[in-house]
Amino acid sequence: MKPELEPALPSIAPAGDNERATIESLIQLHLYDMAAVHPFAIRDDGTYEYDLLDQFWQHTYLIRVAGELAGFALVIDGCPITGRTPCWFMAEFFVLRHLRRRSVGRGALKALLACHKGAWHIASQTTNPSAGRFWSRSVGADRTEFAAQFDGADWTVISFASK
Repeated sequence: MKPELEPALPSIAPAGDNERATIESLIQLHLYDMAAVHPFAIRDDGTYEYDLLDQFWQHTYLIRVAGELAGFALVIDGCPITGRTPCWFMAEFFVLRHLRRRSVGRGALKALLACHKGAWHIASQTTNPSAGRFWSRSVGADRTEFAAQFDGADWTVISFASK
């Protein structure tokens, strides 16, 4: 039987331009984790290519637990999958593996939703069912889910409002 993990209370803070290198490093960990379900190629220098940071650097947050770095979130204006505006969109969201299943992701999401009121879309590729389950459970019951195709991939989009 697995030992129960203690819940951890996260905090979020906007990331400044001086923290871009930290976000870039965390993106590499995020892509490494995602490579388990998405066949990302690795470059000769041992890193994954990620060319969306400039586009997604709109509302960038670092997630911390007890002052220690725990992850990041990139929130953007408008849903690139559906084209809906105004609408907040979770472009990227990552919590370090050892902090998962401790309510860090849910707590960080709650804090982000408090900062960004209004219509939201959160999407996950259908090839990543773990992410889909996390988002469905974390967003709550007052939501709609629908299938979409974008950039050659199948997605599940969750639509809801933060009040």
